[in-house]
Amino acid sequence: MRNRNCKRQGMCGGTLDTMRRGQCCRVLGIDDDRARSQAIRFGMGEGAMLSCITKLPAGPLVMRSGRQEIAIGRDLARRIRVEPVSAQVVC
Repeated sequence: MRNRNCKRQGMCGGTLDTMRRGQCCRVLGIDDDRARSQAIRFGMGEGAMLSCITKLPAGPLVMRSGRQEIAIGRDLARRIRVEPVSAQVVC
């Protein structure tokens, strides 16, 4: 039942490429070493809070991490595990 409710509310864990515009999330982990090093350079290591600014159709996601906005390719975004956080959490 919990799994069904979290999907209905859009609060289940997944990968960064599944985030929707305006949604905030926390990075849970990055299993691929190369993807991890790229994400860390962008300030998106484990525990980082991100906000999805926009998703371009068949293109990159524009994410906010701290004060910077970064376009992340879908391939890299698929390798970053995240969990959505409520809107009350500042991201």
